[in-house]
Amino acid sequence: MNLLTVCLLICLLTVAGYIWGRYSLGTVACTSMVLFLITGCITPQEALGNLSNSNVVMVLSMFVVSEGFKRTQAVKIIGRSVGAMSKGSLPKVMFGFTLASILAATFMGGAAAAFCVMAPLVTACCEELDIHPSKVIFGVGLVCIAACGILPMGGGLSMYAEVNGYIAANDYVQHQLVPTDLFMGRFPTLILLIFYNTFVAWRLSPDRPVTATKSAEEFSLKNRNKPLPPLQEKCGYAIFFLVTAALLFNAPLNQLLTKLHLAALTTWEIVLIGALLMVLTGVLTSKEAFGAVPLDLGFLIAGSLCVGTALDNTGGGQIIGDAIARAADHLENPYLVGAVFYLVPFLLTQVMQNRTVMAIFQPIAILACKSMGVSCVGPVILVAAACCTAFMTPMATASIPMVMDVGGYNVQTQLKQSVLPAVLLSAVNIFWVMTVFPM
Repeated sequence: MNLLTVCLLICLLTVAGYIWGRYSLGTVACTSMVLFLITGCITPQEALGNLSNSNVVMVLSMFVVSEGFKRTQAVKIIGRSVGAMSKGSLPKVMFGFTLASILAATFMGGAAAAFCVMAPLVTACCEELDIHPSKVIFGVGLVCIAACGILPMGGGLSMYAEVNGYIAANDYVQHQLVPTDLFMGRFPTLILLIFYNTFVAWRLSPDRPVTATKSAEEFSLKNRNKPLPPLQEKCGYAIFFLVTAALLFNAPLNQLLTKLHLAALTTWEIVLIGALLMVLTGVLTSKEAFGAVPLDLGFLIAGSLCVGTALDNTGGGQIIGDAIARAADHLENPYLVGAVFYLVPFLLTQVMQNRTVMAIFQPIAILACKSMGVSCVGPVILVAAACCTAFMTPMATASIPMVMDVGGYNVQTQLKQSVLPAVLLSAVNIFWVMTVFPM
């Protein structure tokens, strides 16, 4: 049995373990990581690298920052304000949080950072409306993921530069993108997300968590803490909003730090510093801070990253990509070609890191178009859109384990909520992009 076969078998067992539900998601993910290690699919260095991955550190640290913010009265004030403005209307609440999530995903350039900021605000509103986060948190997570890289600013400009880099590296510069192409190709996604979240998503979500999680239990407990002293109350506000501002304006902040001859700060460093300040200022005790860290979630994210690493190491993604390129070369209908270059990366990015899938499929799309003598703009936009729309499984992105933890979803519930938006997003992206950017 060769290494690729072994890797695929472990991947199947991992998915089966998630669906079975006999053991926690973190336990299943950690088991798969050990199996990848002992079979040689990943190296010890890669396993340790995934355990200390910046997304893992950022997500776990943000739970501490969020816990500190929840200790303040701010979440109650925000919850009451949103509840009053919406007059108890869940569609109005979801419309507002959808717009906020789009802006967060745009300026922060990443789904995990955007969701980390949105989660405590959403749960505060849920308490005021007397509903559980399980009713709305999937929709917020969906927007934080799918809205990344659409507006031509922040993360959108970074993705534009990245895609043009792939085109230049494959010597097809006559078909490079302009800064607004990604927005022109993907703005229907924003419209769909707004309407879907406002009127549909919350109707398909469970009223109560279907699996007991630490976060789900905590969010259901109202007024469980005594009010903080005035100084710690102010520190809780300041730290949370400073962390949020630093994440939103990370690039200008680092430019300022560089001018001052100081080291630039990555997103995980910002959140880790915020978590530490929550303890040092007395907003949280050390015990409360460590109690807020969901280790099971950390192992789930790290184990999911190992799945992608193993597939990359054994050549699974490349083999699939080469087969797709050959198939696309024989298709005559441009919409079918577009469907190939959207659906396959979309499915693969549910189990592999989106950057890995992007690195495999962007060159394949460009070279396939080059061999056919057609424009590659539509296919590369579709590949980028597909790689930024991973929300169906806990292996898809670091944001989904957080969504499942806060919402109290198991794998079946997460998948059930994901099917309809996956179908709608696929249809809209393929039809619109291949119409606006014909080959």
